[in-house]
Amino acid sequence: MKLLSGCYFFIFLFFIGTTQVSADDGLSLKEALRVAFDQNPDMVQARHEIAASKGRWLESETLPDIEMSVDIGGLRKGGDDTRHGHVDVFSAKQPLTPLGTRFLRGRIGAEGITVAEESLRHIWASVATEIRKNYARILAQEKALEVANENIQMTRQFLLQIETRFQSGNALQSEVLRAKIENTRAENEFLVTQKEFKISKGELNLLLGQAVTSDITLSDVLSYEPLHFQYQGLVEQALKERADIKIEQAELQSAKKRHFMAWLESVLPKMSVGVERTMEDFENDTSIVLEASYPIWGLHLGKVRAAKAEQKKQKEKLEALLRQVNLDVYAAFLEAELADRQVLIHKKSLDATNELLRQITIQYEEGEAHFLSFLENIQTIKETRLAYFSALKTFQEKVGTLEKAIQAIPIPQEKTP
Repeated sequence: MKLLSGCYFFIFLFFIGTTQVSADDGLSLKEALRVAFDQNPDMVQARHEIAASKGRWLESETLPDIEMSVDIGGLRKGGDDTRHGHVDVFSAKQPLTPLGTRFLRGRIGAEGITVAEESLRHIWASVATEIRKNYARILAQEKALEVANENIQMTRQFLLQIETRFQSGNALQSEVLRAKIENTRAENEFLVTQKEFKISKGELNLLLGQAVTSDITLSDVLSYEPLHFQYQGLVEQALKERADIKIEQAELQSAKKRHFMAWLESVLPKMSVGVERTMEDFENDTSIVLEASYPIWGLHLGKVRAAKAEQKKQKEKLEALLRQVNLDVYAAFLEAELADRQVLIHKKSLDATNELLRQITIQYEEGEAHFLSFLENIQTIKETRLAYFSALKTFQEKVGTLEKAIQAIPIPQEKTP
């Protein structure tokens, strides 16, 4: 029985040593967020969109292009069979939009910049949440990988002990076969966990804007801190801070301006002012040209009606989002609160596994516990440990979702040299 006792002691030391992980040098969650803010493809595209929106704003405040025309005469052949072409009339005109519409277009362009900037914050909230979830998943998979590896070592030692007992006539052949099956199962679980671990690291690399196969080591630990959020005030914070609400508010203001601009275009004419220079033999003069076009046919009423409908649609969209935000915050808080309690429950089960391992080992050595009962309890201990790490991972994910729901994810600071 010394071999089994040594196996138990080995498992016990590993078990009590894996409840906390020391952090080696590697990539911390804070550093991962900073890298992603700079390099994540969605963030890079969002920054380009801000630059594009600024360009559209400049274009919206620019006057229409000047229109120029030249009349060239003298192209008919004269008596000497030659053409004496010359400029008869030259004109230059500056088109002008209806009064007030250029200002409104400029304001709409400025609100487009606001939309782009808030879109960056909205995208960042999603990217940061995914990184936090992925980071916690990798930490949990690291622990699962350690558990799977130690399970292989344990089943191998257990198989050796059963074979020794079988050779001495103290164990059945079926017990040897079952021990071999358990060892094979442990090896398969290790390979599956290892595969999932590598995939998760590849997903994190993608979020960081790096090559999928880049080697990364995480430095943070899979730890637990009680939920520090209180539901009171969370909805107010979300309504005040969420980027998607600010986006829809800016879009509503733009829709109002488009409606007013369509109304101005239906009642005010488009103007054009310029000069015309006439240089003909019988007339040599300079004149001012004023032109106007008025929407007599229909008065742009269809455009006004469409703009009004778009304004109402945008208002309904904003109101629906505000209602959805209330649900998002409420559901996210309940999910985080549940995950918080589940961690505490699994922690109690985790604390009980040490004593369970000790007792079932002694009972099996003394013949009080059947072989299958021993294996079942070892399986329960392993599943309890994995469930605890999974609960920690889920807790981190739910807290990240709650922070996203209330827009509580800060923008990373620039790295100090």
